[in-house]
Amino acid sequence: MDETKGHQCRIVYHPAYNVTAFGLERLHPFDGQKYRRIHDALVARGLRRPRDFLRPRPVGRRDLVKLHTPAYLDSLRRPDVLAGVLEVPIVGRLPGWVIDWRILRPMRFATGGTILACRLALEHGIAVNLGGGYHHAASAWGAGFCVYADVPLAVMLLHDEGNVGRVLVVDLDAHQGNGTAAVFHGWDWASIYDLYERDIFPARKEPEDFPLPVGPGLTGAEYLGIVRDTLPGALDAVRPDLVVYNAGSDPFVGDPLARYRLTQADLAERDLLVVTTARERGIPVAMVLSGGYSSESWRIHADAIEGILTRFDRV
Repeated sequence: MDETKGHQCRIVYHPAYNVTAFGLERLHPFDGQKYRRIHDALVARGLRRPRDFLRPRPVGRRDLVKLHTPAYLDSLRRPDVLAGVLEVPIVGRLPGWVIDWRILRPMRFATGGTILACRLALEHGIAVNLGGGYHHAASAWGAGFCVYADVPLAVMLLHDEGNVGRVLVVDLDAHQGNGTAAVFHGWDWASIYDLYERDIFPARKEPEDFPLPVGPGLTGAEYLGIVRDTLPGALDAVRPDLVVYNAGSDPFVGDPLARYRLTQADLAERDLLVVTTARERGIPVAMVLSGGYSSESWRIHADAIEGILTRFDRV
């Protein structure tokens, strides 16, 4: 029996998303436990019951090699390679099996979650994966705590199956989605709209269809104005069969790795704006959470998802 059949918005989550590596995960500002915190907040607020979350399977090598090169996937067995991708040097001293079980396995589950969320969005209109959004990973490389290119892989699988024609990724993480953009270079059916801070990581920016590089200090009103003014045009130009929304929380004023000045309320308004603008055009939306490095990241996402559920959910 489908316990979620009364909800338009599907939410994908697995406890295996959470990254624990004997405390070493705390050496990176990314909160590897925020997925559980978001899940628990949605339950505590009465928005979902524990059984309402849809659990994905982890992506396997059979699907990963459809996008990633075998050489890159093989290189992930080397601790020194993973230490560079994750930006945690001490990871290079861990045994390979520990890295795979405690770090890569959660990311494979989250990548499976993105694939499932995209499928559910096509079926139900809106789906949220409480993980994923590894937009610094490309076919042959990873960086910035991003190992698997989950969004490109998900849309490629759907396109190859004939379930989508054109896809637009809306990337509002504070950092450019260089990995996603690099993968999309050879795909005339996939486009990316990307509003990012121009002078922070990554140093080398990739060409994009709708790039919006902006300097530091952007306020919520300025940021939301840019999205309102430019996103409808991108949607109307591409006319996608699916929008994948990369909803990074790092434009938050308290984020240590970016310099925008958005409040929690601004970010909730941003996410609702993106979903509403797409849904008004009848376009399905799959949302992934991507980056966010403040202690409030989980709360920002929980508030934003609550706003989306309040506007779109039906019980």
